[in-house]
Amino acid sequence: MANRLLFLAPAPPSDHQGGGALRMLHLLRFLGSRFQVDLIAPAVDGWQDAQRLLQGVCPETTFVPPQGPGLLDRIGRVSPYGKDRALASVVRERLASGVYGAVHVEKLGMIPSLPAQTAIPVVLDIWSYGQPSPLRILTGGGAAGRPKQLVRRLKVGWYDRWCWPLTYCVTVVSEEDRIRCEGAHPGQRVLVVPSGVDCQAIRPKPDHAMTSPVLLFTGDMGAESNVEAATVLATEVFPAIRREYPKAELRLVGRNPDPRVARLAGQGIIVTGAVPDMHVHLRAATIYVAPHFTGSGTRTKLLEAMAAGLPIITTSLGMEGMKVQPGRDLLVADQPTDMIESIQTLLASQPDRERFAQAARHMAEVWYDWSRCLWPLEPLYHNLLAPKAMAC
Repeated sequence: MANRLLFLAPAPPSDHQGGGALRMLHLLRFLGSRFQVDLIAPAVDGWQDAQRLLQGVCPETTFVPPQGPGLLDRIGRVSPYGKDRALASVVRERLASGVYGAVHVEKLGMIPSLPAQTAIPVVLDIWSYGQPSPLRILTGGGAAGRPKQLVRRLKVGWYDRWCWPLTYCVTVVSEEDRIRCEGAHPGQRVLVVPSGVDCQAIRPKPDHAMTSPVLLFTGDMGAESNVEAATVLATEVFPAIRREYPKAELRLVGRNPDPRVARLAGQGIIVTGAVPDMHVHLRAATIYVAPHFTGSGTRTKLLEAMAAGLPIITTSLGMEGMKVQPGRDLLVADQPTDMIESIQTLLASQPDRERFAQAARHMAEVWYDWSRCLWPLEPLYHNLLAPKAMAC
């Protein structure tokens, strides 16, 4: 009986290359502890580390040097996602072996790597479903990157409307994403599998006494949504805090800082680039501030701040899809002026900082620890890989 699972990833799973890579790593660890799972991914930066991390998890890990699309692929391409010839060839050969009962595909961009007629069930994991409306992009809290965001929104919307792939099940990270996906694709089976955080590895701050305030924002500083958030925070929010607290510090911590982010450094603003240990900055922070006005999906770095027991201020979009209550678990501010006021309120009150920090940590433990949030995958794959087991 074909009872193995083929896991197709767009990049090497990792514990230090961003939220998507971290999600893939924990998905593989979870699934590998229950089923036989083989991985195929491109041999790009970090693949050797992935091979080490997945020892004992996957019987076979195959990292394929990229070749890019062929001429015919480029001429006949109708989607925003390209096909790598080498990766598609390996996937085709592996599926032809007949040993697999299902294939797990990470992100829509990997769908072209599957054969046109895939006989076994395809489960598509989408890190976030849906894009903000064009109006939301044009009227967001900052101007950086709006044209690029708008063009991407239109391309992905076209693909979603006309070229949606046939799949057995789509997994999304939130109830909001499930509702959007089912509304756009009636009859599509959709399952919520939240992203998470390791609450054992990330411990809460021991206390919330403050000398000089440290505001923290983390993430891939090359991602357009994070560039915009960092710019708003540094130029529209932090100057007001700095006037009241002259020794205040803003840390923009994360890999791949865009030149627009790098230029923000100075006057109490530190742009770190990639750091060897994020926990150092989580422990040093007074407040975690995430002014997200574009982008979608659960923010992994915000989950890390919750696990670290930090008081959090974000936007309505930043907390979208999370089981948190504004005013109880965190503060929500959708305009820079409101964000300034919320920061000032927390800086003035240690009891308030402690209350929000404890609430955030509690929510991380109850809803978002990796040991809890991935459980919906078990009945899904028991149904596919062991037909007599419980259905999804």
